[in-house]
Amino acid sequence: MADEPQYDAVGDLYRQYKTTATAPIPELRLFLDLVGDIRGQRVLDLATGYGAYARYAHGLGASEVVGVDVSPEMVGHAEAATESPAIVYRTADARDLPDLGTFDTVTAVWLFNYAESPEELAAMLAGARRALRPGGRLVAVTVNPRYDVRGPDWTRYGLTVHAADPDTRRHRLRIALLAPGAEIPLSMSRWDASVYADALAQVGLGDPEWALPTVPADELAQREAGYWDTALTNPFPAGFTAVRDGF
Repeated sequence: MADEPQYDAVGDLYRQYKTTATAPIPELRLFLDLVGDIRGQRVLDLATGYGAYARYAHGLGASEVVGVDVSPEMVGHAEAATESPAIVYRTADARDLPDLGTFDTVTAVWLFNYAESPEELAAMLAGARRALRPGGRLVAVTVNPRYDVRGPDWTRYGLTVHAADPDTRRHRLRIALLAPGAEIPLSMSRWDASVYADALAQVGLGDPEWALPTVPADELAQREAGYWDTALTNPFPAGFTAVRDGF
């Protein structure tokens, strides 16, 4: 997604990064593992970017998908890349989400890491909760709370952490996504797991169930030995699911 000034200027470069770097491979596997069976469901995809995960959701059998992003540039890319009338896109801020109806599943890939404060994180989560039916699920991919900023980094996969400013429950990260011939600079936060748990409880979503990425067997087989070791021992992304309470 996410932060409009960061993404409006790099929409096409971001698409190139997603199709050339290998970091998105374990990210996608994590998403697929978490989202599960969504056949026949209405899905809201927050931080939709150029619509990749909205299209994945439809490909998994969702009957209707609404993709939302704060960046008009990214929404334009998403619309241009989408053929199915079952997928529509809206430009909106996840911190102040308009009423888009009720959904069985809300997905949010690389959204919550852009919250600038626990209050802003809670506002994003509150919007997701309002959009969910009772018993509906939030599926999120974000910066792994246990990612070691001093450990092996993800440069070989197309993602470099240039600097990290620690705080009590947050690390401010300055990263670069490596597209062909260019770097995409971004700022985001690695929030502590306790911050997520507190914000989820505050807005009426259940306890998060966390998961780490894996690498598909075919990818393990076709790369040189050890290529994916850092991705598995110091994963940059992590994901969680949380269920809306029953009322």
